[in-house]
Amino acid sequence: MKINNLDKQYNSIANLFEKETSLKDNNHISKYDFYKTLEGSLKDKKVLDVGCGDGIDAEYYRFLGGEVVGIDSSEGLLEIAKKKYPNIEYVNCLAENLPFENSSFDSVYSKYALMTSKNIQPIFDEVYRVLKQGGEFIYLVTHPLRQFIERKENNGDYFKQKIVNCLILDGTVELQEPTHTMNEYLNKSFFERFELIDFRESWDPASEQINQNKYPGYFIIKARKK
Repeated sequence: MKINNLDKQYNSIANLFEKETSLKDNNHISKYDFYKTLEGSLKDKKVLDVGCGDGIDAEYYRFLGGEVVGIDSSEGLLEIAKKKYPNIEYVNCLAENLPFENSSFDSVYSKYALMTSKNIQPIFDEVYRVLKQGGEFIYLVTHPLRQFIERKENNGDYFKQKIVNCLILDGTVELQEPTHTMNEYLNKSFFERFELIDFRESWDPASEQINQNKYPGYFIIKARKK
């Protein structure tokens, strides 16, 4: 099925996505890997969760003491989030156009969200704008190598963007993502604005395993605004 508006694709599967993410044990591997990058208490820190989905990560940041705002392009997922975790502020918007003042947040976190945009740079521009100086930026995205393998092509062109079908959560949920290159995430502009603190790539057992090969499913970047 071809989805015309990738930003809204979660609306039609919001309830299924929320159900399966809570049921699949292997889904929690990337989540806890991401949580390990956080530096303890978030008390008195204002946190932006980009692509907050059903709100489960935003609630964890609140548990750590953060004053959390969650944004998502899916109205369906935000409705679920509001019912499950009503003590968090939610905003329906795109990461490319954040409705917040400059230097509004101490930390910006994002897990499996940024890569759903066709153009990563405007998101980085906005994150840089809303972060305070010295603020923490941590994100987890689908690994470009995994996206390239998921094309299932002969003579494929890694550098040419294409929409790929992604099977996740043991094949129970199908999504579409635009492919990206590693250079889109780690380029000159990024290093001019952010100090790289940590980089990790890992296999993701919750994703489709093409030809039973083991390859990185995601990577995590931890950076600080200069």
